[in-house]
Amino acid sequence: MKLTIYKKMMLGFGAIILIMIIASTYILFELSSVSNSAKMTLTGNVEAVDLAKQLQDILHDEAEDIQKYLISHDETYFSLFHSSSQRFNHYLDLLLRAQSDKTGHALIRNMRRTHNKFLAGIQNVKDFQASDRITEPIHLNVDAVATLNRSLDHLIKINRGSIENAMSRMKATTTRSTRIALLLIIGTVLVAVSAAFIITRTITKPIDGLIKGTQQIARGKFEPVQVSSNDEIALLVDAVNDMSYKIKDINELRTHMIHQISHELQTPLQVMLSAHDILKNQCAEQFSSEQLQMLDSIRRGIIKLASFSRQYLDLAKIDSGMMKYHMEWTDLSSIIGPLYEDAKLIAEPKNIKVEMNTLPVPKIRADSKKIAIVVSNLLSNAIKYTKSNGTVSVKIGPCSLGAQVEIQDSGIGISKEELPKIFTKFYQAGNTGRIKSGGTGVGLALVKAFTEGHGGKVYAESTIGRGSTFRVELPTEPEEFQGPAINLPTQT
Repeated sequence: MKLTIYKKMMLGFGAIILIMIIASTYILFELSSVSNSAKMTLTGNVEAVDLAKQLQDILHDEAEDIQKYLISHDETYFSLFHSSSQRFNHYLDLLLRAQSDKTGHALIRNMRRTHNKFLAGIQNVKDFQASDRITEPIHLNVDAVATLNRSLDHLIKINRGSIENAMSRMKATTTRSTRIALLLIIGTVLVAVSAAFIITRTITKPIDGLIKGTQQIARGKFEPVQVSSNDEIALLVDAVNDMSYKIKDINELRTHMIHQISHELQTPLQVMLSAHDILKNQCAEQFSSEQLQMLDSIRRGIIKLASFSRQYLDLAKIDSGMMKYHMEWTDLSSIIGPLYEDAKLIAEPKNIKVEMNTLPVPKIRADSKKIAIVVSNLLSNAIKYTKSNGTVSVKIGPCSLGAQVEIQDSGIGISKEELPKIFTKFYQAGNTGRIKSGGTGVGLALVKAFTEGHGGKVYAESTIGRGSTFRVELPTEPEEFQGPAINLPTQT
């Protein structure tokens, strides 16, 4: 089944919401159960205790009224007694309905029989109040009142015990509900976190793969991007791969075209250079000094054109991922040493002092020619943009990656606004016009490309009027290249 990102998110969040609804429903059910239990306790047993206490008061009034009647034979007291006995029976009925305990029901029924017997005895006393046999019924009636009081006391104790038991059950139910609610909350949170992680992972993992694939494409590696996904990301990957194929074809066509142009240029330029040398060597005496200067200018122009064509071809190979790296273990000092000697000769006419400081560094696995181009371009720029009587220093030392070379000059410097752009192809800083450099903006682009091609990094710092510092860090053994790495045989 093909699930889109929208469906994945809806299913995941729907499951989380469903679990939360179930957990909340259970918690509400348990709380409702506790609430009903509390309600039954308060409306049942508490009411029974209250009614029992009122019955005791009514029974007390009955006893006083009948005693006053027996002494005074006043019918008013008998009427009060009769009214109290009716209220007693009424409250006894209410107590029977309020009482939920079976033992209490049996006790109330016994109280009703005792009370009825008590009323019958009083009625007999009233009927035979003139007879001498009145002594025995009065004694029986007193016993009945005491029995009813004891029964009411016992009933109050029963209901209070029921209240305590109900409260204990409520406490146990509340504790259990709290624990279950806590477990449900923890479970819901864990499920929600797990679901969120799974949903996020199913979305971000293919995106991570796509990001890495596009980064490889940006570096010139046009391998198909492979991700495990059946949603919109899979469609995006197909689009990226299709774009990659087209870019690869365009780059290959462009590289081939530039290669052809460079090749076609190199042959006539070489012929022109040879003709220049022959002409100058054989006819130098026939030319004036101005004509000889023109010949030297022609030679420099030919050499510059040849250099430009080679640089443009290198950039095209880098962009298309066709640049090859001939890797071998080498010492960074052995590469930079000859370049340093050449730099001193180039800097001598401007009276620029070139210094080099070398610290022990590990050997690196690199393409010596390309590293030489990197350092040569940086040294050339340092000398080019440093005024007479300036200084250029070269430092070789270890770094976190492996080895580094730092080239510092006292030249014209670069502004902070332009510094991030200097490694862009064909870009030249605005203040370079102050010096007749004849640059094309290709050198630093090659520096960055070849350095990153070795898995290294290049940094630049500069201040207007105070010079610039370029630092190239190279790994001991690079993990990735911008192009195919060719291992050269180790020389013994």
